[in-house]
Amino acid sequence: MAKSKKRKSSKTSYSQQIAGLATIGMPSPVQQVAKSKWGSKLLLILVPILIASGVITISFSGGLPSITVNKDRAAAVGREVTTEAIKAAEKMRQYGDSQYR
Repeated sequence: MAKSKKRKSSKTSYSQQIAGLATIGMPSPVQQVAKSKWGSKLLLILVPILIASGVITISFSGGLPSITVNKDRAAAVGREVTTEAIKAAEKMRQYGDSQYR
C-alpha cells in the first residue's frame, strides 16, 4: 500500500496578510521578507515600538503615507537599550553569583 504524501498548507497567517498589505509599493525583497512567517511577526511587533519611541514617523500628504526615520532618535534609543541591557546582564550575573555561594 503506497502512502500518500501530505502537502504542507500554503495558507498565510493574518500577520503575513497584513504585512503584505503594509508593504505594497516597496521593493520586492522587502515584501518577501515581510511576508515570511518570522518577518511578518517582527514587522508587526517592531514597527509600533519604533513609532512609539519616535524613531519612525508616518505622515500623510495628498493621501499617500510618507515614512521618515529619525537617525538621531534611533541612535539615542540604541544607546538607551544598550545601557539597559548591560545593567540587566550585571544584575543577572550578581543573581547567579549569589545562587552559588
